[in-house]
Amino acid sequence: MTLQRIPRFVAFATAALVVSCTTSTQRFDLIVRGGQVIDGNGTAPQRADVGVVGDRIVRIGDLSAEQAGRVIDATGLVVAPGFIDVQGQSGTTLLADGNGESHLRQGITTEIIGEGGSPAFWTPGSDDGDSLAPFGLTFDWKGFNGYFDKLRERGTTINVGTFVPATTVRRTIIGMDNRPPTPDELARMEAMVDQAMRDGAFGLSSALIYVPGTFAKTDELLALAKVAAKYKGIYISHIRGESFNLFNAIDEAIGIGRDAGLPVVIYHLKVGAKANWGRMNEAVAAIEKANASGLSVSATMYPYTAGGTGLAATLPLWVQEGGREKMLERLKDPATRAKARQEIETKLDGWENLLMAATFDGIQVASVPREFDQSIVGKRITQIAAERKADPWEVYFSLLIDSGGRIGALYHMMSEADVATGLRARFVTIGTDSSALRSEGVLAQGSPHPRSYGTFPRVLGKYVRDEKILTLSDAIHRMTGLAAAQMGIRDRGLIRDRHIADLVVFNPATIADTATYERPHQYPTGIEYVVVNGVTVLDPKGLTGARPGRPVYGPARQP
Repeated sequence: MTLQRIPRFVAFATAALVVSCTTSTQRFDLIVRGGQVIDGNGTAPQRADVGVVGDRIVRIGDLSAEQAGRVIDATGLVVAPGFIDVQGQSGTTLLADGNGESHLRQGITTEIIGEGGSPAFWTPGSDDGDSLAPFGLTFDWKGFNGYFDKLRERGTTINVGTFVPATTVRRTIIGMDNRPPTPDELARMEAMVDQAMRDGAFGLSSALIYVPGTFAKTDELLALAKVAAKYKGIYISHIRGESFNLFNAIDEAIGIGRDAGLPVVIYHLKVGAKANWGRMNEAVAAIEKANASGLSVSATMYPYTAGGTGLAATLPLWVQEGGREKMLERLKDPATRAKARQEIETKLDGWENLLMAATFDGIQVASVPREFDQSIVGKRITQIAAERKADPWEVYFSLLIDSGGRIGALYHMMSEADVATGLRARFVTIGTDSSALRSEGVLAQGSPHPRSYGTFPRVLGKYVRDEKILTLSDAIHRMTGLAAAQMGIRDRGLIRDRHIADLVVFNPATIADTATYERPHQYPTGIEYVVVNGVTVLDPKGLTGARPGRPVYGPARQP
């Protein structure tokens, strides 16, 4: 394939490792010595030392004669750029616990949030701040800069950036109604995206299976994407369908990128529903065809066969319209429940029918409100129904009503073969699609998706070392240099002269995920050191207590 046919984000990441020529008299703040350096470009490992002054990498090579304030002995270990989580969900949990431990211990040093919401765009008077209540926190900042000031004030180990979510924009201007914006409303929505991009958002995101984001038609999304394109942002989307409507949804995302003139990224590429298994190669081919035509289209993935979202997302859109209270009013009506059931069982076109994609046997309760029956956490709906000697549909609706629609669930609906096929695609990067949690305390509640703890080590252990789906250099490339280029981050993701010193030191023989669907709150093995902005935040003794994480800004605010 010629360079002209390589997507823009791939071409950006193909520069070779640079060895600087600083003098031998220089004293370093940090030297990572004796490791196998995998620089993030996809090139083979090389034995080298990495010298850091302040927050920058300043020399790569033989530093055996040099001194430093701290020396990390990386003999027998791999030294890689810090992993970039291109789809994090830690906007609130990092406020509750800036250690971000379940992500940091995976080697994640930078997280980009903002799929369906972002605290950087919360507005007074909304119910956004309710998610902070379990942590004893209140929503007391204003706007984009206020959120990042709050993160600085509380301190984080991880760097954080954000997209501007089209869902938040629509809800702020239109509310929860299923209707197109008026011309005046669309102008206000465009102005909101414009301000967000100038503040430092990476681009426009969309979450098109969730209310009210799903109410946005293509022309509305296109208008907002054109605003992001003015600032060289990207369009990243949880597309409108990942099972029965997958290919139409891919086409919509590609069309928005083509017509708006900006790169497209598809969140967590997958093929849901057993009837569709084996079609990942078709999805990959559709994206490759778009790139061959001159567009820039890529995707993210997590290395699991289950997804995760709220149980309420399984309901037909008309049941969800108007928000949670109206949804619950409808569900209390037996006739409405009967109509919803009939539609779920028969309608596959035009919406993401998660229940039919996973079936009751594939839906596992992940979290419930504190005051709710905790014994159902971790169980499939079929198991709960059997224990109650009740019909699964009866259990399904009662769970939604009795919990106030606040149940989180895992959806076991993908095949291992499709996951492997997707990971082989050269345009795929890695994202957790999860919040940073902790194995104890308030962040250890429920039975979350194991991706919160294991995503990156799972790729390196299962898919690199054990199954050889990817080479080690290629996998690191997906997690670092390729991810930085995909997001448009200019000075991270590579072990390179003058790049920010975000580094991960790990043992390739022992790195592995230990979190499971049954026991998710388990940290991975094999990550020895993590360095963020030149500061060691994790070593073999544990967290160092340092919180040097910073805001990471999109193209309009990058120097």
